[in-house]
Amino acid sequence: MIVIYLNPNQPKDTYDKKLKEIIDTTEVYHFGEITVITERNPTVIRDMLQFYKPYQFIVPSISDFEASPTMVSELILYAVSNLDISVTLLDDNLHFDILNALDIYPKVFEQYKTPTES
Repeated sequence: MIVIYLNPNQPKDTYDKKLKEIIDTTEVYHFGEITVITERNPTVIRDMLQFYKPYQFIVPSISDFEASPTMVSELILYAVSNLDISVTLLDDNLHFDILNALDIYPKVFEQYKTPTES
């Protein structure tokens, strides 16, 4: 199973475009169930990942999270180290798993410092 996070606090056409892009990307290698979550609270997202037990968690971009870099880093670290989930941030070209868990904090914080394109 793959879990996709999409921020519900965006225009519907942007939401739909992001969802379509992720579905198109994942259907090349994934033939199972895809679940979309829209919860914005990182603690609740963590609980949902624990409930669904996906092998991959996909997010369009770190900027989709409405949380601090520390909260996002902790969510990703929990997913990769405690739940053995790969986390992919597509637009940021970041992928985390247990093998590069030590890179999570520096890369997430660096991404927060990088200005986003409009």
